[in-house]
Amino acid sequence: YDASWEPPRHRRDEAQQVGALYQGYGTHYIDLWCGTPPQRQTVIVDTGSGVTAFPCSGCSGDCGAPEYHIDEYFIESDSSTFDKCTCDQCKRGKCNSAECIISMSYAEGSSWKAYEAKD
Repeated sequence: YDASWEPPRHRRDEAQQVGALYQGYGTHYIDLWCGTPPQRQTVIVDTGSGVTAFPCSGCSGDCGAPEYHIDEYFIESDSSTFDKCTCDQCKRGKCNSAECIISMSYAEGSSWKAYEAKD
């Protein structure tokens, strides 16, 4: 373990682009354009599930350090078409009070928890 190691700040500069898909750091990722007007969110392509997530400005708790993300957090209030799903709109998540909660855990130990939304 090298405590002085820091992740590169511009991962895209060191990745190989194949069409709209980037390959680098042992994983694949893609640019999503979400919202109106669109905001770029670069996400890992998770081949083990049918869901993906990215940090939003309303995140509370551990959202991942900004230096580990290529893009700024998604700003929900900047999108005129953003809508947080209510319990009766859950597609993949489970109702928790008045919102749909979805989570994912990975074999290497990382995980995330989020609310379900559409845009």
